[in-house]
Amino acid sequence: MMLAASATAINIVELLHILTVVAALGPVFVHPLLRRQMAAAGSSGYQRLVLSMASNARRVHGPALIVAGLLGIALVEMSEGATDVSDGWVIAAIVIWVTMVGLLHGLVRPALKAQGGEGSSEGSAGEAAAAAASKRLETGAALISILFVVQVVLMIWQPG
Repeated sequence: MMLAASATAINIVELLHILTVVAALGPVFVHPLLRRQMAAAGSSGYQRLVLSMASNARRVHGPALIVAGLLGIALVEMSEGATDVSDGWVIAAIVIWVTMVGLLHGLVRPALKAQGGEGSSEGSAGEAAAAAASKRLETGAALISILFVVQVVLMIWQPG
């Protein structure tokens, strides 16, 4: 299905696509550094910070990532035949997008909540759980970052 669109409409959708990507993925790059700095400083606000990050992942970053992907698909549809949803690079980009959404909601956000102390216990068991949550968080953020780079490569070079 082709959407007839003016250059202005395409530019607006492209602008919104880029802005939602920044809103969705900017924290993936900033939050790990901020968390490490707060933890090293021994700040009493560390738990509130990571719980806020988890809440923002649900309320801001997750929806922005979903909208970014939908706008990307809209741009493909508005391309007037230059690109098609059945193109290999577009299919790969959609699979990567769905994977990033899954990682954000299934790995990163729950790990942030665990880091923030929701349901955590005291003692060595609590420390072990926090360490495991930290590892999941770092892994999820790293995977999303790598997938984002692959996504950008696909959009620029459009292989296949």
